[in-house]
This record gives sequence, structure tokens and C-alpha cells, in this order.
Amino acid sequence: MNLVEQALEAELPRLAMDFFVVFSRLECALKRSGTYAVGDHNSVEPDWDRFARDLGPGFLDEVVSQKIAPDLIDHPPKKQVKLENGALGWKNVGSVENTRDLFLALRRTRNNLVHGAKYQDGGPGDTLFVEGSERDDVLLTQSIAVMTLALKTNPDIHNFFRRY
Repeated sequence: MNLVEQALEAELPRLAMDFFVVFSRLECALKRSGTYAVGDHNSVEPDWDRFARDLGPGFLDEVVSQKIAPDLIDHPPKKQVKLENGALGWKNVGSVENTRDLFLALRRTRNNLVHGAKYQDGGPGDTLFVEGSERDDVLLTQSIAVMTLALKTNPDIHNFFRRY
């Protein structure tokens, strides 16, 4: 069995795959725009903080008024940390206070899914159970809603999103 087949055995739900596609395309769009790319001739990354700053505080107000991400805002995903005994654990990060925090929570949703072994367990009682994984569907759905609104709010980035 090759590595791709092994990776696909994890059987990520469709929602997780949808999230990955949208998140990846948004990151690509941010970088391709040039406006939201940081780095040098050695590497480049999307400038999420500038994107959030340009969307402004009104963006978070709109997310709140539309009620599209209450869990992401009030109970954002925890940050995975290494505990003193060498085991992995989770650290609370506090609620979202501004648009930058919102996009940080969205990126943490992605990081936890990719690096935090989310969706890899069988629920409470399973030896691989990841605390908080029962919220994954909610966080993914709300993160997609935030990205959708961000693309509607910034038509230039939406054009890059559609083209590449």
C-alpha cells in the first residue's frame, strides 16, 4: 500500500475535504494577489493579519450580526501544545475579540485538523479520542461561512480565488 492509499484510509468526511479545498484556495488567492503575500526570495506566506486588518472591525460585526460563527467566536479551537510529560494537550486561547483573532481561530481550525489528529478518533472511550473533536463539524462549517463572507467582502481576492 502506498502513502496516498494509507492517507486516504483515514476517510476524512466530505466537510473536512470541502474545508481543505476552500482554505487552500483562499491562501493561494491571498498570495497570488501580491497584496497579501509576505516573504522573500526564499519563501512566501499569506499575510492573514493584513487581510484581516483590511477587512476591518466591521467584518467581525457582520459575522456576529449574521450569526454565522458563534462557536468559532465564543469558543475558538484550542491550541495544541506539548505538555511537560511529553504528551500532547490542548490550551484554551480565549474568545475572539477582533477580525484578526477571528482569522487566527480559522487558521487554528485548519492546523488542528491537519496537525492535531482531528477526525482520527472514534469518539469518547476510544484510546485515540481527541478532546474537542466532537466540535469539528461545527468549527469547519462556521469557518467555511467566514471564508465565504470574506470572499464576498473582498471581490479582488474572490477573483483570484476563482481563477487559480
